[in-house]
Amino acid sequence: MEDKSYKFNISLSVLNHLGRNLYRSFVTILGEGISNAWDADASSVYIYYDPEKKTLCILDDGTGMSSDDFQGKFLRVGYTKRKDSGLTSSGGRHFIGRKGIGKLALLSAAETVTVVSKTSDGELIGGVINNGELDAAIDVDTQQADYPLGAINPEAFLKERNITLGVSGTVVWFDGLKEKTSHTFDFIKK
Repeated sequence: MEDKSYKFNISLSVLNHLGRNLYRSFVTILGEGISNAWDADASSVYIYYDPEKKTLCILDDGTGMSSDDFQGKFLRVGYTKRKDSGLTSSGGRHFIGRKGIGKLALLSAAETVTVVSKTSDGELIGGVINNGELDAAIDVDTQQADYPLGAINPEAFLKERNITLGVSGTVVWFDGLKEKTSHTFDFIKK
């Protein structure tokens, strides 16, 4: 008898089940972005919303992410900071995030989501998540566990949008907001 070994395989469609289709309310999606800023010890979070251009920007002055953090923590579905850092951030805040899937809610809001980040002693890093390409990857190869993000020049990206990132922090930029995000600004402020 042949000795076989078996292993788990994760389908990209899990992104839909865990986050992209789980969060339906735009306010909830916005809350996830703000929660991420809280967990990163941000003292300020700025939200820029242009319903006519269908863009949204969440900018914070938190600790930011290094390249390793972006790949190994933010892009790792199910990563929980509580395992590595306990119950509180380096600034002493109790973490809001628990399961490492809330960030997937951000993917359901727009055609593309660009993340740019910087730690106080690091360089700008980032990438673009194109939801149309991600949908195609899910449809074509449901056993594929990896989806490569679109490459960007973070400095040029921020300059083109007139965004200034301080010593550290993160920008999450949404292009092509979906119809469910067509709330009035007053509704979003609540």
